[in-house]
Amino acid sequence: MNCINHPDKEAKGVCNLCAKTICSDCAVLLKGELYCKNCLPAKMGEAKRQEHSPALAAILSFVIAGLGQIYNGQVWKGLLIFVTSWLVFPWIIGIFDAYFTGKKINEGKIIFKKKTGCLIAMIVGVFLLWIMILILFLIAVIAAPGILKAKGMADEQAAKSTLRSVSAAFELYATENNNIYPESEASLIAMPPLNNRKVHGYFFREELKTSGYKITAIPAYCYKGIHAFIIETGGKLSQEDCRLGIDSYHDGN
Repeated sequence: MNCINHPDKEAKGVCNLCAKTICSDCAVLLKGELYCKNCLPAKMGEAKRQEHSPALAAILSFVIAGLGQIYNGQVWKGLLIFVTSWLVFPWIIGIFDAYFTGKKINEGKIIFKKKTGCLIAMIVGVFLLWIMILILFLIAVIAAPGILKAKGMADEQAAKSTLRSVSAAFELYATENNNIYPESEASLIAMPPLNNRKVHGYFFREELKTSGYKITAIPAYCYKGIHAFIIETGGKLSQEDCRLGIDSYHDGN
């Protein structure tokens, strides 16, 4: 039996795709199977399509939005889905799109252009992005206590300053009125009454009598290093644990 392309040459075998007899010049061995040079490109294209997995494309898009599209060779579509993935809907659509596009590639309806470099670049870029997000999160966690403490100290100073201002107004009133103290600070200072009001992160409670006064400032949020403050007749300022201050505030209400 002679070769279909070279009648003067003896056939080496039969092409596994077109079943034509071929000689050694026309034959190509691919994975242990014999093919003619005309059928070889079609066989290699079929092999590439079989290597492409729609399921893998969908999984990649689920893990990282747009990654399945890049796996399918659609780099710009993948990047667009990744950028808009925070809207959630494009991410979900992208998962189904990656799967069905992968199926069309296997069916030969879409020409697949493998872009390994872009896929690697995308994976590295997303990895670095998550590393940056993690670093920023850790910085925020480390810095948060310091920021909270600084705000707490500023609120403490504001609370003490407010107590001293009210106390000074009460003491001046008593000096001018035979040691009789006012039963309201509304007419003494240029601000609304403090009683049961929140100012600079502190709640204030007043106990006012003609014989004297007691004003307590309790922090809205109690944590380590933050105190409650009490100022009494004569301008005596003291502090206590913020938890005790909160308990006494609720007991008085």
